Amino acid sequence: MSVNYHAFQCRGFLFDEYEAHKEHWLAFFQNYDPRRVVHILGLTADEDYLYLSYYQTPYRMRLVDGTLEKKINGEWSSRLYFNEAMVCYHLLHYVKDTPMLTGAWTPNTALDGIISRTEPQHDPLFAPFEKRFTGRIAQLEALCKRLGGVRQDKGDLCYEFEAFPQVHLQVLFYDADEDFPAQVKVLVDRHVTDYIHFETTGCLISDLFEKIEQMDDAEANNG
Repeated sequence: MSVNYHAFQCRGFLFDEYEAHKEHWLAFFQNYDPRRVVHILGLTADEDYLYLSYYQTPYRMRLVDGTLEKKINGEWSSRLYFNEAMVCYHLLHYVKDTPMLTGAWTPNTALDGIISRTEPQHDPLFAPFEKRFTGRIAQLEALCKRLGGVRQDKGDLCYEFEAFPQVHLQVLFYDADEDFPAQVKVLVDRHVTDYIHFETTGCLISDLFEKIEQMDDAEANNG
């Protein structure tokens, strides 16, 4: 099973619904000392919370019991979805003491440590995204800009996104032509696992695609 498939399976499920996972991570981060990750990642912490930003949304972790919260409409909420919760916990847990990125980009399905490097023919994250934006390059570009993406000179369209300040993704899209269907690839730094687990990349992609798709649906409904 691909890392993208597992992230797709968990999409839309609240973290509270995975009781065993939640209990594991809360226990791991109970009475957490944030000094190590504050130093490595340049995060901010006070007596009660460790603060981080994920896709430009503020998050915080309560140090006494490991509970994650995100800021929505000016209010803090512990109602997190599984993928976003795992991304935050994985960053804090898996980051190495001296992480180093290479500047070399690779598909997330081809990272070192993945047993199967064969990309599925119909990736459950990529295939619906490809179908949705076939023939809609202009619309996809507008959505990427609104989400803070930075244009790159690759493919028919490529935008780079900041998941965390140290962890970026590049969404590379080729539109359909007379010979080939549309194709999307998501690239990550070859050493992104200095910061996160390789399975975390599927969660990052799912969350990003979901943001783009929700914005696209909202525009269609308002149109």
